[in-house]
Amino acid sequence: MTATMEKAGKLALICALSALILGFVNTITEPAIARRKAAELKVALSSLLEEGSPGAREDLNDSSTILSRYPIEGMGGWILEMNGKGYGGDMKILASYRDDGSIIDVVLMDNTETPGLGKKAEKPEYMDKFRGTGGSSSVPTSKEDLESPDAVTGATITFVGIATPLHEGSVYVQSLGDK
Repeated sequence: MTATMEKAGKLALICALSALILGFVNTITEPAIARRKAAELKVALSSLLEEGSPGAREDLNDSSTILSRYPIEGMGGWILEMNGKGYGGDMKILASYRDDGSIIDVVLMDNTETPGLGKKAEKPEYMDKFRGTGGSSSVPTSKEDLESPDAVTGATITFVGIATPLHEGSVYVQSLGDK
């Protein structure tokens, strides 16, 4: 019984020390991670625009898909921050829209998609299938809607996880009208 208590005490001590070390490392790295993410967001927001600049962020609480919006100052339209469901879990998507709901550009941000398959969606050329859709033409939301469905073979869940929020974003922007 004493040997068991001794082992339990050693394990508890190891766990407590590990928790302290992890907390200390988190305290040091958390601000650096936040700065890096803010810089990545700034670059992504700028890359989405042909002209103009992103305005102030407005958080939206009425949707689980559309998380926030930025007005595009000087051009009109909106940048939406959306949540998609991919093979690896949640995906953060940024997309810019004209006032008519057509997609200007899309960037896939944070995600845990499969390297070699779903991670292809991080490449700018992957988003070519979405640029210019929405508004008067529908956003492709299934492989059958694409001219070359082989482009998404092996990563269908990722494609749908991006396409569905983009479609919802287009409908949302159209509902805003001139607001």
